[in-house]
Amino acid sequence: MKKIFLIFFAILPYCLLAQDNGVKKIVLEFNFFKYPNTEYRINYKKNELTCIMKYRTQKNKIKVIFNKTYKFTEKEFEKTKIVLEQEIPDSIITKSEAARDGGGFEINYFRKNKKKSKLIVQNPKLNPNKFIQELKKIDSFFEFAYTIVKDSAGIKNLDLSYRPFYTKLPIRKVSENPLEYKVWGRINGNASLENNFLPFLESLPKDKCVIIDCDNQLSYAWQEDILRLYILKNTNLRFANMDWLKHTRENLLELKEKFKTIRNNEIELNNLKNTTTYELYTLEIDNSLESPEKQVFSKIEEFRKKCQ
Repeated sequence: MKKIFLIFFAILPYCLLAQDNGVKKIVLEFNFFKYPNTEYRINYKKNELTCIMKYRTQKNKIKVIFNKTYKFTEKEFEKTKIVLEQEIPDSIITKSEAARDGGGFEINYFRKNKKKSKLIVQNPKLNPNKFIQELKKIDSFFEFAYTIVKDSAGIKNLDLSYRPFYTKLPIRKVSENPLEYKVWGRINGNASLENNFLPFLESLPKDKCVIIDCDNQLSYAWQEDILRLYILKNTNLRFANMDWLKHTRENLLELKEKFKTIRNNEIELNNLKNTTTYELYTLEIDNSLESPEKQVFSKIEEFRKKCQ
């Protein structure tokens, strides 16, 4: 019995130390060039996630433009907690790659014994072995955050933070009836470049109305390709929030009038044919210009009513 007590009191300090070293709060910060910064505070005791968006004013003051707290259960956080607590640094650790105008993130650990440590990652490339573990933490955190943040403002906050570290196509399904998708992150290039966006569009059902909220995340070139490939062919795909097409319409209407006046001037006609706007100017587009406002710029609410 005496030996048992001796063993108990021998290991007790280590047990208390282990408890004292436990994490009580984690704060993730995302910093971007020329964009608002975002911050996420995970409070273990209260089971709360606080999401913050802020930027620095010209007077070097911090202005908070979003601040909201969400509750979560231990079960919802369980998987992510394990990932975030892997390989916690003992002090401040910095990992970075050389880049211009880049961004990065910080993971701050706060322990019960009031000790702090920090992992700083600057300009991480998304595929090299150097950042695999750090990016796993980011993926796991956002997988958790998207399950508890349901309001549109909160989701936008998450999207802004996650997009630079997300390697897949930034599109999510919003609803099943009507079938609706949302482009939540920037997509550059156009239909002629190798990418996953065109195969995604071609894979969608062709026997029913499908709504795609582009949220002005597509490049100008992509918006014109969608105009040419889908909208003006009156397919079953309904695209909303592509504001650059207003400029395309203006250019097409201007070209249509100019085309009438220089039809017999071969030199000016050849110059006109070399413009990107002329590439869009086909008989189908010419006919569609009679009612482009309704066809191209319908609001997403109108599509939802029609696609029910």
